[in-house]
Amino acid sequence: MPAYNQASGLKRAYLGALGALHGAGISDYEIFIVTNISPIGSHDGTPDIAQQLANSDFHVKAIHYNSYVGLGFKYRETLKLASKEYVVMVPGSGDCVVGKMVDVFRHIGRVSVIFTYTINPKARAFYMRFAAKTFVVLCNILFGLNLKYYNGLSVYPRGLLARVPMTADNPAYNAEILIYLLKSRFDYIELPQEIRRPSTGPGKTFRIGSVFGSLKTLMYLFWNVQIKRVRIKNSSI
Repeated sequence: MPAYNQASGLKRAYLGALGALHGAGISDYEIFIVTNISPIGSHDGTPDIAQQLANSDFHVKAIHYNSYVGLGFKYRETLKLASKEYVVMVPGSGDCVVGKMVDVFRHIGRVSVIFTYTINPKARAFYMRFAAKTFVVLCNILFGLNLKYYNGLSVYPRGLLARVPMTADNPAYNAEILIYLLKSRFDYIELPQEIRRPSTGPGKTFRIGSVFGSLKTLMYLFWNVQIKRVRIKNSSI
């Protein structure tokens, strides 16, 4: 659960994830809340809230970086600490609707890859929808796929993730994982996810640096997947 300046939504995100886990009948879980400071060395109290949640729930572990780090970096580093069989990133903004998360969690174990698409994109600002749609179209064209979304909730077996050559520190990290696995013909399911209207801004996801970083990731991924034909071995096919 990455949380960058999400003091207003972090507790709601935690309670939402907790409700979805219990609603899906999952009792063996761990929640890593990963926080960091801004590029200028400040934060809005999010790390303190994360530590309070960790102090009150033994399932929760608070991880704080005393520097600015990207979303993909947080994901990769947290994977090194994870001990459960499946991994899912739930945004610390608290914008995901619990009922839809329950359905996602109930599909765990049925297929290799579970990912979601947003069914109410108008909950986000126009420029965010435009950027997200442009990214989807670009990925679909570059990699010959037909997905609705690349950045929603995604559930992966932890052992499978260990075989994916993840490099992205930027928000394109999940697209990198999905593209490697889907081009390697792992079975998957797309499920709908509803979001609330964000209570805060988009963080660093739509900043210029993140956009160029994501494009760089796609260029590198195109070379690996489409030119070099790198694939993840799938013993089921």
